[in-house]
Amino acid sequence: MAYLYGRNWTRDEIRSRLGHVEQLCGIERVVLDDGPARGVRAAILRTGTGLEIEVLLDRAMDLGRASFNGQALAYRAPGGDSHPAFYDAAGLNWLRTFGVGLLCTCGMQNVGSPSEDEGRAHGLHGGLSATPAHDIGVESGWEGSEFRFRLSGRVREVTPLGLFGPNLCLTRTLSGVLGGNTIEISDTVENEGFTPSPLMLLYHFNLGFPLLDRGGRLTTASARVTPRDATAAAGLKDWSQVDAPRPGYAEQVFFHDMKPDAQGWAKAMLVAPSRPSGGPLALCLEYDARALPRFIQWKQLGSGVYVMGLEPANCLVLGRAAERQAGTLQMLAPGEKRVFSLRLSVFDNAEDIARTEGELSSR
Repeated sequence: MAYLYGRNWTRDEIRSRLGHVEQLCGIERVVLDDGPARGVRAAILRTGTGLEIEVLLDRAMDLGRASFNGQALAYRAPGGDSHPAFYDAAGLNWLRTFGVGLLCTCGMQNVGSPSEDEGRAHGLHGGLSATPAHDIGVESGWEGSEFRFRLSGRVREVTPLGLFGPNLCLTRTLSGVLGGNTIEISDTVENEGFTPSPLMLLYHFNLGFPLLDRGGRLTTASARVTPRDATAAAGLKDWSQVDAPRPGYAEQVFFHDMKPDAQGWAKAMLVAPSRPSGGPLALCLEYDARALPRFIQWKQLGSGVYVMGLEPANCLVLGRAAERQAGTLQMLAPGEKRVFSLRLSVFDNAEDIARTEGELSSR
């Protein structure tokens, strides 16, 4: 069954009304053709409910523009998307091609601050997000009473000839169903080399206006919230609240110790403020906290830079050397695979929002 337009529809009812199911949902392959993004391969995911997400195939299959019934969900940087050929790995230069968008995947050799570890320099957030995917695959079709679509690809992080560096392969699958408000992300990282490799991975979700606005709130089940620095400490009591943008806002970063459910999944939800029209709106992020035990909140409420980052990770954002020094740098053995699972859902009714907030408050 597919829930659309206020009712459930059977497979036969839908098929009898369509020439092709792409009339309602599916995956469309495109190529961006302007400015620094010219030549970037992309795909558009549509679920038929008003949820539409751009996947940047040449940027690690990260998520760019995103909207629900015409309402933007993600923040976009002033420069927009850039072709990965413009990427500069040195220091903070990663920021020059950071188009932001709904998801930027950081890693796999560094997350957070530039770092020098074991004689090698690692720039801000690593180079994964500037790596094109290959072996792109699209599947769609009826599976019982559901019409399901999948987009998959592989992203490699390697050094030339595999010498003196990693040989990691990330296989990503994005999937959804007709009538659904959820996109699932399944990543498998495999060490295809013959020596152990560090593995740092952070999912940098970036939410923006109108989902993010004054009077909104972030809801989590956090056992503890720790400010990164003195600036964040000054805003600790208001970590969950959203204010209007203001010039000169200094970013605040908070580390959350999340309380997962019985299956090991954690959840965070950004709820938009009530408005005279448009109805309720919230975005809920769920993830397997057994593989992603860290959660970082990036609160940046500046004029023109108005964004809330929700960031599940297997590390913090202090850089690889700090992670190694703390004894928390994760390693992947030769031939070992590790799976990372996440779900993004959009809610447009008060009942789903209240139910989720109630569930989180009871943990």
